[in-house]
Formats: sequence, C-alpha cells, structure tokens
Amino acid sequence: MKRGITITVVLLLLLLLVFFGLRLYRNTQAETATKLEAARTEATQKAEAERLAAQLKDAQDAAEAQRLVAEQTRLAAEAAEVALAKARAEEAALAAQLRVAEADLARAAAEREAALVVQRAAADAEAQKLSADLAAEAAAAEEARRAALAQLQEREEAPRRDAEREATRLAALKAQQEREAALARSISGLEAQLRDRRILSPDYKRRQHYYQDVNLSNAAIVARINELKAAQTEATPAPVTP
Repeated sequence: MKRGITITVVLLLLLLLVFFGLRLYRNTQAETATKLEAARTEATQKAEAERLAAQLKDAQDAAEAQRLVAEQTRLAAEAAEVALAKARAEEAALAAQLRVAEADLARAAAEREAALVVQRAAADAEAQKLSADLAAEAAAAEEARRAALAQLQEREEAPRRDAEREATRLAALKAQQEREAALARSISGLEAQLRDRRILSPDYKRRQHYYQDVNLSNAAIVARINELKAAQTEATPAPVTP
C-alpha cells in the first residue's frame, strides 16, 4: 500500500514538473515572440522614418532646383529683353541705311538704263551683222564636221568589221577542230575495241563459233568506224578564209 502511495506521489510530481515546464516554455516563447515583434516594429518605424526623411530631402532638393530654374529663367528673360531692344535699335538704323541705299540704287539704275538703251541700239545692229556671219561660219563648220565624222566612223568601223570576220573565222575553225577531235577519239576508241583472233586447233569444238563471234564483233566495229569516217568527211566544211 505504501508502495502504491509512493508511485502516486511520484506521478503527481512528474505531472507538476511537466505542467510547470510547459508553462515556462510557453512563457519563454511568448516573450521571444513579443521581443521579435517589437524589434520588427522598431525596424519598420525606423525604415519609415528614413523613407520620410529621404522624401523630405528630395522635396527640398526639387524645390531648390525649381527656384534655381525660375531664377535662371528670369535672368534669361531680362537678357533677352535687353538683346531685343538692342536688335530693334540696330534694325531701325539698318532700315534707314537701306532706304538711302535703295534711293541711290534707283538713281543709278535709271542712269544705267538710259545708257543701256543707247548701247542696246548699237549692239543690236552689230549683233545682226555678227549673227549672219556666225550663221554662215556655223553652216560651213557643220558641213566640215559631218564630213570629218563620216570619215572617222568609216575608219573606226573598218577594224571592227575585220575583227568580227576574224573572230567568226576562228570560231568556225575551232568548232571544226573540236568536231574532228571528237570523231578521232571515237574512232580511236572503237579501234581499241577490235578483237585479235586467236588461232585455235582444229579439234577445238567451238572453234568456228569463236571465229564467227570475233568476225561479227569486228565487222560491227569496222562498220561503225566507217560510218564515223564518212560523217567526218561530210561534216568537214570548206576552209574559212580570213
């Protein structure tokens, strides 16, 4: 009975230890979570403060930049007004000078036109005479040019015609030589195919058949050779004279 009580007490103690251990663990976890949340909140607030400070600095920089631009614009406008006033004064002076120059130019043009009328009358008479002389000289020069051009063309055409005739003759000669060479090669190839007839003993059973086969084969080859030679003779044209 005492032993059962002891076991019960030990179990109760163990349960108490487990309970308080779990409670301590939960409290520790809660404190750790609270600290972590506080640290995250502090970091967030710090980052937000830094962001707001950066935005404020950017806004201040932008405002300063706008002020500088406005100041530069004002100075540029003042300089432009000064330059415009100067340009207008120079333009008025130039306009006055231009009016004086135009009056001088009109007077000089009138004087020049009067002189040109006199000169034009004399020049017209001289031009008519000169035109007639030039027309006669031009007609004579054109006739001489045409005659010289005809002679030059004739001299230029003669070598070309000779060269064309020579090229035609050489091309015909080359084609003739190529045809003759091709026929000669064909004839040479056929002649190489002619079979030499061996002398067989009379007691060889296929002696006559062998001789007949050789004779027929050679006769066919010789006939083809004769055909090629006849074709070569017919195809040979008359010599092309230069």
